[in-house]
Amino acid sequence: MDAKRRRMRDDFKGHFRGELLTDAIARGLYATDASLFEIEPLAVAVPCDEDDLRYLVRYAYDQQIPIVPRGAGTGVAGESLGAGVVVDLSVHFRQIVEIGADTVRVQPGVVCRNLNAVLAKHGRRIAPDPASAASCTIGGMLATNASGSNVIVHGYTRDHVRAIRTVWDNGETSDDGPRTAEINKSVADLLRNNTELIAACQPQTPFNRCGYLLQDALGPDGLHLPKVLVGSEGTLAFFTEATLQTIPLAGGRSAVLFGFESLDAALRGAEYVRLMKPTACELLDRRLLTLMRGQSPEMAKLVPVSAEAVLLVEFERDSPDDARQAGLELIDVLQKLHRLAVLALPAFDEVSIVRLWQVREAALPALYSLGTGPRPLAFVEDIGIPPQQMPEFLSRLQIILQRYETTASFLIHAATGQIHARPFLDLNNPDDATKLWAIAEQVHGLAIEMGGTISTQHGTGISRTPWVEKQYGKLFPAFRELKNIFDPRGILNPGKIVGSDPSRPAWPLRVTLKGQTTGDRLPTTQLVWKNDEIAQHVNACNGCGACRTEDAHQRMCPIFRVSHEEAASPRAKANLLRNLLGASTTSKPLAASDVRDVADLCVNCKMCAHECPAHVNIPKLMIEAKAAHQEEHGLDRADWLLARIDATATLGGNFALTANTLLSSRLFRWLFEKVLGLSRHRRMPGFAARSFLKRARRKGWTRKRASKGADRVAFFVDVYPNFIDPLIAEAAVAVLHHNDIHVYVPFDQKGCGMAPLSVGDVDLARDAVRHNLRLFAELAREGYAIVCPEPTAALMLRQDSLDLIDDSDAKLVAEHTVELTTYLWNLHLRGKLRTDFAPLDLAVGHHVPCHLKALGAGIHGPALLALIPRLTVHTIDVSCSGMAGTYGLKAANFTASLQAGKPMLDEMARPRVLFGSTECGTCRMQMEQGSGKRTLHPVQYLALAYGLLPEIGRKLREPLRGLVTS
Repeated sequence: MDAKRRRMRDDFKGHFRGELLTDAIARGLYATDASLFEIEPLAVAVPCDEDDLRYLVRYAYDQQIPIVPRGAGTGVAGESLGAGVVVDLSVHFRQIVEIGADTVRVQPGVVCRNLNAVLAKHGRRIAPDPASAASCTIGGMLATNASGSNVIVHGYTRDHVRAIRTVWDNGETSDDGPRTAEINKSVADLLRNNTELIAACQPQTPFNRCGYLLQDALGPDGLHLPKVLVGSEGTLAFFTEATLQTIPLAGGRSAVLFGFESLDAALRGAEYVRLMKPTACELLDRRLLTLMRGQSPEMAKLVPVSAEAVLLVEFERDSPDDARQAGLELIDVLQKLHRLAVLALPAFDEVSIVRLWQVREAALPALYSLGTGPRPLAFVEDIGIPPQQMPEFLSRLQIILQRYETTASFLIHAATGQIHARPFLDLNNPDDATKLWAIAEQVHGLAIEMGGTISTQHGTGISRTPWVEKQYGKLFPAFRELKNIFDPRGILNPGKIVGSDPSRPAWPLRVTLKGQTTGDRLPTTQLVWKNDEIAQHVNACNGCGACRTEDAHQRMCPIFRVSHEEAASPRAKANLLRNLLGASTTSKPLAASDVRDVADLCVNCKMCAHECPAHVNIPKLMIEAKAAHQEEHGLDRADWLLARIDATATLGGNFALTANTLLSSRLFRWLFEKVLGLSRHRRMPGFAARSFLKRARRKGWTRKRASKGADRVAFFVDVYPNFIDPLIAEAAVAVLHHNDIHVYVPFDQKGCGMAPLSVGDVDLARDAVRHNLRLFAELAREGYAIVCPEPTAALMLRQDSLDLIDDSDAKLVAEHTVELTTYLWNLHLRGKLRTDFAPLDLAVGHHVPCHLKALGAGIHGPALLALIPRLTVHTIDVSCSGMAGTYGLKAANFTASLQAGKPMLDEMARPRVLFGSTECGTCRMQMEQGSGKRTLHPVQYLALAYGLLPEIGRKLREPLRGLVTS
């Protein structure tokens, strides 16, 4: 096999401009998707454009190598897995080519929600709205014929496709060569010869996407080939462009959340809902509601415990009044006329509608946040049943589950008969693993017996291919003939829809960690872990792809948003640990440099752990991986220097004039970049002539004084406010003093240690934490609040220190640590914050740092600034700044850093923003670099408004003079 890969690499040189990844790590990252399955590919190809793709397909055709198209890998049926070459079309095929009056032409790598965000500016949208819209690609939607909860009104992707540009099995495109004419003639003949059989073999359910979709493809005007291609899951061709029909944005929307005392009552209610033509009608069962209540206390308030099931119904109408009326009429029907619903919560505006949908959004992630043991598994989760037969089907399904001593969660599209059932089984338990096939056999058999379909939304893939023949019976040979027309050599995503042996009862199940926390490649752990905690985190990642989101309302992985590469996604890091611990099908040795390359794509922003549906702590896993690599191989020069930023800043501060002169020199900056890898283009603010700690000692703040009855603060300054901008720390102390807070500044404190921790130098980070604990633990015992102006320092003391040191002092300090703006806001809530502010005629754009969000204590900087008269605050919460601590200082990361921060910097560039504000020091560097606008800590604006530090006003008026050369 390695010889085959070497030959491929040699053959591709000079012909393929994209990436051909053959290393064990890359193969491991693409061996899984959002399904239960795992298949190690021969290689991974990332083509740059259509010419690249044509070469690749032609090569595979000549060499008879299987090729598997892949978008975001969010499918739960294993559609994008295979033993050949996996072709990632999500990295480069991302262009929206043309927007017409009622159409849009796009490449397959465009993300669904991104496309709708662009179309919304034109008053349009694409109709299908899959649950994974924030991550899934248009190519994946075409491949699986995706729909969504609005399928009852808007149908499938297939219903909205005007044209598709393809690359056929031999590398020809659909607009050149004889292959297109040959395919069109053969497919038309096949459909013409099987017209009656196609009609007779369709399931009785109104919504079906199983197998090849041949109905309606041959009409009076001839063959409409896109109708055959959509839903074919890459088994017939590669898609390079699609022209989709768009529809107007809804004129009016409304939603109603109904609660019922039983599942049966909810199903009866759904019968009345169906008659009113809703856009969506979602049923959540008792188990989902219970999990939702545990996951989201806020959402739990909406649904009382007495509700055993809920229906979430949405209407789209021509106007807001019409939508409102539809919702009110349904309330009358279900609650007043038929007395079925015990609860009815209407929503008639966008904010309220989104809030109701959050009940569903909170319930589904709760399935993945369970601990060890049985988990909800997706393998019979895509049944479609004639709606009137749902009660009977669910009753018989419960009997099957009882037979195998398990239960399931149910999310049901109640108006359309689409049932997503996920049995709770433990793949680490051999007895449970053997139940999978038996349950699937009986559940799929029951669906077919009742005139339903085994696949109504989620794809056929590996999960359901074995039952396609059973569902379609006499029509199945036509499927084989169709496959042979498009792919006579069997290279296009083989084993899907028409597998070579669909009755073979075997699934390539994903390997899970079975409790071990170390292996040959990770012999010891350097962080604090509970028993089997590593295995639990790795196994908790189900590959759903939510971490690939590019939604502006989330922060998930700024590095992935720049590169779009699978290796940058948080789920790839979970796979990396699986590989390192030997729990993957990838059993080959992993190159240390490759491991480090993937681990370094995690910048420890914490946002994936904060926003992941299963709360998988990817940053901690990656620090462990980096620590293992650092222990064996050390750090490169740039990381070594950045890990010692505290010592470097101390040296620079002691010789500030010399250091700043050197940093202003083009030659020195060039040498700095060449030798140490730090970017010469990064704006450096320079070192202060006297550190804050020295200033504090001169002012007597480093002496502890008696302060009976007063609130007491132990001030933790950290590196940036100490050595770079002491005016921040001075403003903080001044504001605290102004509010009668006693402030004590321990003089011997060090930097928090986040910089060495982020690059994997755990020992250096632990030394810093131990040193600071010796100073602050006793203060915590005395009742001092430990206040940090830097969110990163607060995060280190509150969370990361507990991963380094497992003792009572660390826990005590964590409990007493609070970030500065949170402390001040709490002071305000207690009525103790003075509001004697002078007006400031300023317009400020306030960026919310990632580490502040990760603290989970709320965002209070904008609210504090809003207390200042005539100061206008524009909250900017659209992206990471891109600095990610010291990440943006490195030359190799400079461009990516600015790209990651672009959404925020675009907001900063708007004319309405005159100055910047943020709690984070390195974020301020990026904001000033990218916008050219002076940026301060919120506490500096408060101090200015209090009239405490006039030099802050002078600083605002000064032009930026960062030490940077272009």
